[in-house]
Order: sequence, then C-alpha cells, then structure tokens
Amino acid sequence: MLTPKQRQFLKAQAHHLKPVMHIGKGGVTAALATELDVMLEALELLKIKLNQNSSEEIETVVAGLQAQMEGVEHVWTIGKTLLVFRPSRNKPTGYALPH
Repeated sequence: MLTPKQRQFLKAQAHHLKPVMHIGKGGVTAALATELDVMLEALELLKIKLNQNSSEEIETVVAGLQAQMEGVEHVWTIGKTLLVFRPSRNKPTGYALPH
C-alpha cells in the first residue's frame, strides 16, 4: 500500500511518461495482463490509456489488473489515463520511494 507521499513522488516521476499500453473494447484480458507484467518488470512505472471505444470504467480496469497481477499499485488516474507501479522482482528498483 502506497502512502500519499509515495504517490506524490511517483506522480512527479511519471509526469514526462507517455502511455505505453492502450486498453480497448476487449478490456483486461489474460494476454494484456501478461504483456503488462513484462513491461512492469522492465519499467516499474507505467501510464495506461483507456481508449474511447472501451465500455470499461477505470475502476473496473484497475480491479481487473490487480486481480490478475500480484503487487500492482494504482497510483493515480486523470481522465482515461491511469498510472500503475510495481517494483521489479529481479533487480533493485529504480524508484527509491520516500518513507
């Protein structure tokens, strides 16, 4: 669970990032979760965009991601863009979170 201070830190770090994944009308699928797992292992902090043609709500997408992927933290949402974080399991994290 992230503290408000940690969320603020991650939001500042993600300011320059572009969305690397788009979720369409298919919603959160097993294939999408597998691809996102690989991306999170490499990048740790990702922006995800919910496409206009998607009938999914942001809350449903977040719940689906957290159900299919262990340790994913929802950091922030603005409009149809959400920010997720998971520290790498195989290497030291690139984001030293404040306490």
